[in-house]
Amino acid sequence: MLTPEEEVLGWILLWDGESLTNSWVDVSAGSSNFTARGWCATNDALVASAGADAIRTADSFTDFDFKVDYRLSPGASGQILYFHNAETNVDTSIAYPLTPLPPDAKDPLAWQTVRIVARRKPVTHWLDGKIVDRKKRDDAELQGRIVLEPDGGTVEFRNLKIRTFGKW
Repeated sequence: MLTPEEEVLGWILLWDGESLTNSWVDVSAGSSNFTARGWCATNDALVASAGADAIRTADSFTDFDFKVDYRLSPGASGQILYFHNAETNVDTSIAYPLTPLPPDAKDPLAWQTVRIVARRKPVTHWLDGKIVDRKKRDDAELQGRIVLEPDGGTVEFRNLKIRTFGKW
């Protein structure tokens, strides 16, 4: 759910917490259906089991603020790709690796929060409220889809939301 403040700021949910067909499709070019293997919706989380296919947003984005909570089972990994263009053979994706919690974490299955802010050329990666990386895209008009690409064990996602920025 969005908070009233998030609604005022223009945030939209990229997943309704229940349906596997709401806003996400197979990563393959031309796909408009959710037939990806290894995904289920449970306990308000979008869950990818070991060997799950990658999925992507149905819509493309240029300038955006994207947030998602995730957690990894032991041995699992994955990444979030953005500016993915399934319609061409040119890979314009930028990757945000999903990192496990440190071994000394109090709760090894705690949720972590990713935030990716792409506004004009700069892109900022956040993890749990702290900046972890800054990138610069060559083309401020670059657009594409957001991809969830699990690898290994179980990867869970929740609170998937985005807000877009207008043209400058």
